[in-house]
Amino acid sequence: MPELPEVETVRSALAREVVTRKIKTVTVNDGRAVRRHKSAKDFRDLLEGRSIKGVDRLGKNIVVALDNGNHLVIHLGMTGQVRRAKNAKEPKPKHTHVDITFTGGEELRFADQRLFGELYVSAPPAEGEEVEISKFARLSIGGDGLSLRRQVPELAHLGIDPFEDQVGWDRFAAVLRSRRVALKSVLTDQDIIAGIGNIYADEILFAAGLMYDRVSESLSTIEIRRLHRTIPEILTEAVKQGGTTLADEMFVNLDGEPGSYQDQLQVHTREGQPCYQCRTPVSKVVFHQRATYFCVKCQG
Repeated sequence: MPELPEVETVRSALAREVVTRKIKTVTVNDGRAVRRHKSAKDFRDLLEGRSIKGVDRLGKNIVVALDNGNHLVIHLGMTGQVRRAKNAKEPKPKHTHVDITFTGGEELRFADQRLFGELYVSAPPAEGEEVEISKFARLSIGGDGLSLRRQVPELAHLGIDPFEDQVGWDRFAAVLRSRRVALKSVLTDQDIIAGIGNIYADEILFAAGLMYDRVSESLSTIEIRRLHRTIPEILTEAVKQGGTTLADEMFVNLDGEPGSYQDQLQVHTREGQPCYQCRTPVSKVVFHQRATYFCVKCQG
């Protein structure tokens, strides 16, 4: 599943390409891709004729601001892709479910093999209407995350975004110490921390020297500060590398090109191979129905 670095890779490219563009037509080839709407026509009517004012991200969601105050939200799910084309004549990827054509003829295409991803248009809350924001996100003392949640109520439940919310290590410590659950469960719970999934949870915990099943409330102050520092470090480096594209090659950028962070993975998918730090074979277990990779020595 695309995680924060992959989604951020797509977001930054979209921000360069589509801001100020006007949407001419929208074609929906499979209504399941826009399932929050009553019909494909309802979705089309909310987009056609609108101009794009900006492109943001919250957790694993791309948030496209429209000129009438609404937002187009794109969630890639497990296998979703956003691809661009210079014109309608360019071959479409398999499983293309939505085409957005701009007045200049360029297109954005949403393809999704398994159709767990989706697109929907969100309207801002009515004047005076309160948006109940995640208690974890409310710990933020800066960044754009709170504003985005207020504008897009469907995302208000999301927890701390490592880039869009500014949460100091002391407040991060309060989150960890209030819970008696495994660290990997905390990192991958989108209602607590938004944007991290299976790949980067493994890599973050390895870099922080912490086991996946360590109970969060048991961490010392030094361990909490190390984990707090490691999360943005790993995610930032992955963004620089254009994200991770594993063997299934499901994640690609707007031009259909894979990321390269897979070449830097320390433990994820490396079962049985020697740890780069200590040469101990990397271990793998199934934890909460997901493959989990770790080094028993470096993280013990």
